[in-house]
Amino acid sequence: MPQLELSSYFSQAFWLLLSFCTLWFLLSVFIVPKLADVIERRKRKIDEYLQKAENLNAKAQESLDKYRKTLDSAEKQAQEEIQHGKDELKAYLQKTESDLTAALNQKIADNEFMLATEKTNTLQQIEIIAEDLAFQIVQKLGFINISRRDIADIAQKGKTNG
Repeated sequence: MPQLELSSYFSQAFWLLLSFCTLWFLLSVFIVPKLADVIERRKRKIDEYLQKAENLNAKAQESLDKYRKTLDSAEKQAQEEIQHGKDELKAYLQKTESDLTAALNQKIADNEFMLATEKTNTLQQIEIIAEDLAFQIVQKLGFINISRRDIADIAQKGKTNG
């Protein structure tokens, strides 16, 4: 095996050092700075994206807060309008109920008056008819000396005693 020969060690070490130094020089001068530049640009780009994301997140949070405030305000206004509608409806129902109650009480009073009047008129007519009937019965029984006035007086005494 040629790599194990002692005479070739010096040339192998020379070429190894020369290759290593050349490679190290090329990497440190050309490749590593380019990689560092690419990494730095990526880092800046990522930082820009993160900053934009934070700004967008802040704007989204602002919009969400504004939306929630608007929604809360709208809900509060809707509740107030519902309550106002309920109050108006309740007042209207109470007014309508009181109006109907007053109208019904007036109708009841009118009907009671009319019934009382009709009752009085009917009782008077019954009295007149009863007096006429009593007079006719007394006449048919043969009591000619009794007048209509006598029968009316007797009926009047019966009312006051009974």
